Amino acid sequence: MPRLGIQMLRSLLINLAAFSLIIGAVLYPRHLMLSIEGYKVAVDYTVGTSAIEALAANVKQFFTDLFVNKSLGFSRFNGETAGEAVIRAVGNSLAVICGALVIGFVFGVLKGILDYRLSKTRLNILGNWTTWMFQSVPDFFFLLLVQWFIVKHVTAIRFFADEGWQGFILPTLLVSLYPIVYIASITSASLADQEGKLYLLFAKAKGLSNRMILIKHMLRRSMGTVIIQLPTLLVYILANLLMVEIYRGFPGAAWRLYLALDYNTYFGTGYEYEPGIIIGISFCFMLLILLVQWISQIARKYYDPMMR
Repeated sequence: MPRLGIQMLRSLLINLAAFSLIIGAVLYPRHLMLSIEGYKVAVDYTVGTSAIEALAANVKQFFTDLFVNKSLGFSRFNGETAGEAVIRAVGNSLAVICGALVIGFVFGVLKGILDYRLSKTRLNILGNWTTWMFQSVPDFFFLLLVQWFIVKHVTAIRFFADEGWQGFILPTLLVSLYPIVYIASITSASLADQEGKLYLLFAKAKGLSNRMILIKHMLRRSMGTVIIQLPTLLVYILANLLMVEIYRGFPGAAWRLYLALDYNTYFGTGYEYEPGIIIGISFCFMLLILLVQWISQIARKYYDPMMR
């Protein structure tokens, strides 16, 4: 099997293994036995052989409902099945995810080129220094700070709108901010790593300008390194999507997944825990990650001379 085929098959198997673990974790029995012992409440968790048997029964029932009854289970909202909830939530977020992936990659590469060009000038503070500064701040805190600033000081923008350009462009831009910085750092480092290589000296001897050398040779060879970061870029986007959707109250996939977990600070999983929706949205996310992994592997074969 060609090397590319092996990589794609390995990605598929890894994602299937991860998804199997997610199914096991989601369907693990969560029944608590509460009792009063003196002046305290005692909690007895389902453990041991009984827990394994209950897990096996839950998995069997889930796949029976899925393939026989064509159902992912219940939804907390009346008049809506779990499957409908998954489709609606993922559909609401898909445009934002794809838009942020394109913006994060394209503008990240452009920012990386700018950082590399400015690194040899006195304006380096506008290049690598700004990238380093944004990367040093945790992404969730950075997103919360930006969203707070928009709500507090940029009142002309309808921040909480679900329709119009504010309902799509604004969350897409917010989710893509940290990915832009991440790709910029990878691109700048890859370009800097090529300095002094023999093919660059040969290109300069042929009389090519620095701009042509950067675009035709350095950037092309850097694409193999940058493109393999696409899956990581998507993971950043999905993680940041939760912060944006919760803050805006937008009914997207990350918000619905968080709602389905129904975490309770007193006893963990709440009574409106929705395993079918958790598994359904997780499956869509992992399918998207697998697709991006395959795209990055195919594209790397084109850009990376070592792969060819």
